[in-house]
Amino acid sequence: MHLSVIGIGIYQLLRKLTGSYTIGGIGGIFFFFLYVLMIGVTVSVIRAGIMYLFRVGAEIAGRHYDSVTALSVAAAVVLIWRPLSIYDGAFWLSFFAVFAVVVIMPAGQMEKAKTRTEIDIQKNRENKAWIIQIKSMIISNIEMQLFLLPVFLYFFYEFPLYATFLNLLVIPLMTILLSLGITGSFICMLCSGMFKIPGKCMLGICGFILTIYERCCEFFLELPGARVVIGRIKIWQILFYYGCVVVICVIYYYKKKHPQKKEYAKGQERNEAQECEKQRKRGNILTGMLCALGLFVLLHRFDSLSQMQVTVLDVGQGDGIFLKSPGGMTCMIDGGSSDVKNVGQYRIEPYLLSKGVGTLDYVFISHGDIDHTNGIEEMISRQKIGVKIKTLVFPKESVWDESLKKLAIYAIENGVQVAVMEQGQEIEKQGMKILCLCPGSDYSGETGNGASMVLSVSYREFDFLFTGDVEGIGEEKLCESIEKYCPEKAFEVLKAAHHGSRNSSSEIFLQKVRPKYTIISAGIENSYGHPHRETIERLEKTGSRILATANCGGIEITVEFGGKIQYTLKEGSETTAYEESE
Repeated sequence: MHLSVIGIGIYQLLRKLTGSYTIGGIGGIFFFFLYVLMIGVTVSVIRAGIMYLFRVGAEIAGRHYDSVTALSVAAAVVLIWRPLSIYDGAFWLSFFAVFAVVVIMPAGQMEKAKTRTEIDIQKNRENKAWIIQIKSMIISNIEMQLFLLPVFLYFFYEFPLYATFLNLLVIPLMTILLSLGITGSFICMLCSGMFKIPGKCMLGICGFILTIYERCCEFFLELPGARVVIGRIKIWQILFYYGCVVVICVIYYYKKKHPQKKEYAKGQERNEAQECEKQRKRGNILTGMLCALGLFVLLHRFDSLSQMQVTVLDVGQGDGIFLKSPGGMTCMIDGGSSDVKNVGQYRIEPYLLSKGVGTLDYVFISHGDIDHTNGIEEMISRQKIGVKIKTLVFPKESVWDESLKKLAIYAIENGVQVAVMEQGQEIEKQGMKILCLCPGSDYSGETGNGASMVLSVSYREFDFLFTGDVEGIGEEKLCESIEKYCPEKAFEVLKAAHHGSRNSSSEIFLQKVRPKYTIISAGIENSYGHPHRETIERLEKTGSRILATANCGGIEITVEFGGKIQYTLKEGSETTAYEESE
């Protein structure tokens, strides 16, 4: 919009002053390039720039400006310039928004114009113009949001429900904002002393408008359903949805080119307005059915309800494990990193949102080290715009250090419920059981790694063991706890304690656990040297297959039952292993 105001505005001004299309075009292009140099070369700027050149060039050459051709050439240029832009949400938002304006929205406007009758015109005359304008803006905004919906869901995993109403405020004020901003900036640059006051007043109004934007966004975020989290949709869902859109547009364009003509029998009276209204209603019903079908396929998650999912996220040097029960209960075990900045915002939250998780039922904190907690603390501070947390679960209070105490207070202050889970206590929902094995009432060691909360997670005959950073005396107590609470259990998957440190995963412990797979969460070339060679050798000796996030990226395990236990290991985005067991 900035480019349109500056480029087209200066072009038209110079054209009127000089009477020359060529001089106006050259001047507009010159100022356009100056502005691009100031704001930087991005996908949206290149798209707007090429379309601007097409429009000015068409007028200079006396040719017809075709927006679809200009948009197509802009897309080709951007993809030749930066081929990987095709994976960028900004590319699709920029081009699809313009495509909707020049192709999709005119289709609906054609239908409205075609069905307008003398009665409609008379009604419009009786109504106030501003009511008609607001109605048109609302419809146009809804059409735009519906067309961009797949892009939002694929790249951002959620949809702002009240965006249409916000646009009714943003778009009209944007013209005022740009005009005053540009004018005020020029006055402040060119004038001095008292002559700067009008420019400062204009910029002050701009600041007030931006404040209105911010306050309105905050207000709408407080309303129920402000953020509808769907998760990343499949490509076939997008294609089906846009297929419905194409069919609707084809119907509208076809009706315009082939209007229905009816010949009435002599003496037979027909009300053309009523017949036109019937046609409009039939068209609206068909359009509504196609929209409903497209939205259903787009918004429905086709996940298996009988499937349990466990994902060890790649958070660098730290821990972050996501659990989802077959019925939809969602949990995190730890969430932090010592070498990835803003791990909550840029690693944990995007993954959760991509899975359609807008709220976590439980977050278990094994102990107070920052590489297990700082991401969770960050998520607590971002609950309005990130992922909400219902309940934060700590180990018994006697092993809390200062970090856990501060985190508990911070959670309560931000409306998150805090609970304590002691040895032997369990949560069982929808077939998934989470059992606390450590620390026990007889634990008297340090309040750090050794006091980590250890969880056994079971889904029927499939068992996981999540050990935090337990080591030393804590690991000895864990062996006793396993003997007491699950003596006959063999754990299919072990999350190695303390990122594969040499002081954890002793031979005695591994013989008791007997893991089929061992997952090590550690950063690439971390300063601690995790996982240590001694631990790797002990794991190999037990015959456990080792998977490390430093090598595989995120590791996802899905467990589904269909007579036999079937589980799939997904290492990163490349390798998938599938196995079965009785």
